Amino acid sequence: MKSGSVSRMFWRYTIPSVSALLISATYLIVDGIFIGHAMGGEGLAAINMSWPWIGILLAIGMMIGIGTGVQCGIAQGEGDLLKASRILGQGIWALVLLGLASGLMLVNFSTFFLVLQGAEDSVASFGRDYLRVMGFAAPVVLASIAIPFWVRNLGAPGFATLCMGTGAVANMLLDYLFIMHLGWELKGAAVATVLAESLSIAMGLFFIFSTRSRVPLKQGFLKPRPIIMARVLATGLSSMLMYVYISFVVLLHNMLFMTYGGTLQVAAFTIVGYVLTLYYMFAEGVAGGMQPLVSFYKGSEKSTNIRQVVRLAMTVALGVGIIMTCTVMLVPGLAVWFFVSGDPELSAAASLGMRLHLFALFLDGFIVLTASFFQSMGMAKKATMTTLGNMFIQLPFLFMLPKIIGLQGVWMALPLSNVLFASIIFFLFFREMKKLKIRG
Repeated sequence: MKSGSVSRMFWRYTIPSVSALLISATYLIVDGIFIGHAMGGEGLAAINMSWPWIGILLAIGMMIGIGTGVQCGIAQGEGDLLKASRILGQGIWALVLLGLASGLMLVNFSTFFLVLQGAEDSVASFGRDYLRVMGFAAPVVLASIAIPFWVRNLGAPGFATLCMGTGAVANMLLDYLFIMHLGWELKGAAVATVLAESLSIAMGLFFIFSTRSRVPLKQGFLKPRPIIMARVLATGLSSMLMYVYISFVVLLHNMLFMTYGGTLQVAAFTIVGYVLTLYYMFAEGVAGGMQPLVSFYKGSEKSTNIRQVVRLAMTVALGVGIIMTCTVMLVPGLAVWFFVSGDPELSAAASLGMRLHLFALFLDGFIVLTASFFQSMGMAKKATMTTLGNMFIQLPFLFMLPKIIGLQGVWMALPLSNVLFASIIFFLFFREMKKLKIRG
């Protein structure tokens, strides 16, 4: 990081980061493709009603992964490798402790979580099978999110992508075996995901403990250090809150769609959600490539370089977002075709949902990058406030619009609230960028 042009470094970190998270998205999307064609609308509805609780696991993994990565990156920028190794040790402890606690809750309360959203009969049964497998393997789910962030921050973004890619290919093959060939339905999807993630985790841990890592693990690095762990978790908190918020919003949508439309609308929302997930993961990937550079330049006090990295990240994320928004507005049926065939009613509902729910898709990228910018600068309070503000603005839209215009209000609440929130945080972002210009 100490040499080379800013743009070259940006692409060196961003391309593997984007690739890794798009690969990560394929875990969900490939599951959806196989489930949609093998089980139809009920299977899609069941997996979407399971997703809010899987999202909590992803949120915790993101908190640990990004929090550890940011603090480790700052320590490397300061030249303190001993501190960096201790930070990694606390990240490992966090994965074990929080993984066991969250998994225990998921296993014991899976039925309650599904019934809360209105799941009944076969939908509830399918969802319960999926959640129980993921609950028993919760530490694996957390580690599959966190460890690629660590590998990137330790100087091997390409290897991090290789780990994720290997897992994704394994997941695709196992999905076909368990869902299409053996008929294990959603339980098969969960088992395939866990086995594939275990493979990518093993590869990542091999690198972290090897001599190729930029941070050698010092003796005693695993000794519990509560203060360091608290700092790691505080730094990653805004990312956790973002995923918790997404999970909560999905849960509310599921409940509202069951109220205003039934299982068909939940299944349609599942398909639309896969497209949203694809772009959201892309934006998170750009943010993940931006994060180690901004953190390093922050530690090195290079304000001009920070501005260059952030401008590049915004250009890429918003540019792709605008292209995707235009595509789903013009040809929504193209995406629907991947997930469902032979069900014209579900196809029509999902196509309409694309146009109503994704017309402001690109603003998700701006919101993600703004929160990541604050986080990468060590501004934990501002990053957390950005995430919480998003939640507080969207909830009134979700509660009020359906009461006013019914089913269409459920579809349109999220994009309309994003328009308002993006307008607000633009000024906070612009002010910090202006401060960096003055310092530079």
